Amino acid sequence: MKQSTALSRRGLLGVGAVGAAVVAGLAAPAGAATAPAATPRRRRGGPSVIPEANVGLQIYTMRNLLPEDVLGLEQTLEIAADAGIAQIELAGDYYGRTPAQVRALVESFGMRVTSNHFGPRSMIQNIWYDAGERARIFEEAHALGLPDVGTGHSYVAPLTVDGYKEMAAAFNVWGEDAVANGFDHFFFHNHDMEFTLAGGRPLYDILLEETDPRYVKFELDLGWLAVAGPDPRDYLVEHADRFPKFHVKDVVWDPEGPRTAAAGTVNGGRRFRFADVGKGDLDWSHIFSGLDDLRDHRYFIEHDDAGAADRNPAGSPNTVWTGRKFLAELDVRR
Repeated sequence: MKQSTALSRRGLLGVGAVGAAVVAGLAAPAGAATAPAATPRRRRGGPSVIPEANVGLQIYTMRNLLPEDVLGLEQTLEIAADAGIAQIELAGDYYGRTPAQVRALVESFGMRVTSNHFGPRSMIQNIWYDAGERARIFEEAHALGLPDVGTGHSYVAPLTVDGYKEMAAAFNVWGEDAVANGFDHFFFHNHDMEFTLAGGRPLYDILLEETDPRYVKFELDLGWLAVAGPDPRDYLVEHADRFPKFHVKDVVWDPEGPRTAAAGTVNGGRRFRFADVGKGDLDWSHIFSGLDDLRDHRYFIEHDDAGAADRNPAGSPNTVWTGRKFLAELDVRR
């Protein structure tokens, strides 16, 4: 049964994977039920501080709450807004609504939809290869008000040099098509597999080298990059202008962890678990010191396992509040 809107969304900070805690008792961390809504802090700006307006959420993080018999999209967005999230990135689903309706709902909470991962929901050939599908994507993206369009996975692309050269060539076509249809660029979001080594170098480097920066940018998932092995800061130093936005997720290296780094990467076979931003092993001040000006980029909080009670007992709402607070308070060392 869907929760009544009379229920305080701030009491949901303890929601676990299936939403059972929502229905059964809403066991929240101490003080969460009476905590005031997040408000912007007065703090200095400058190139070493992430603007609060640039902090977003990949809604996949809260997917356990999105079914209508748990909370549904509207109340999930309310939690995000209360946490101080300014931007929403969709995960390719409109939850029974039209793109325009999703946009209106997000904006009703004072946030904006600024990104979406367009592509199939299973490991098949990416729909971007079909010109007709691209036309549909562009129409939906305009309805959402997006500045750019992109995809969230390499899908079935072969993990070979030739496979990545072919993918880079396709990205150039898709990017030129996107720009011709009124968007800033096409973007690609990575996981760890794209950093599989070929001749001692990550395949991902081929995508950077063989795509046209006028048409193709990248949403660098810093957590997955760290899982693969390279220092994320090195990529920021060398290619900051190719990364208008990031996925910010944290990692704990754990010999008993439920996840394993992709075979063929530097860390292939190493076990880990995801963590709330600021509570893992990644040094975010070090990573973001690779950027000249943090104000030029956007930062989407993500935790792939946030809704799994056995992996994140505090629940996905707590993940969002924790990550937003951490990024708002981060002051990058130079």
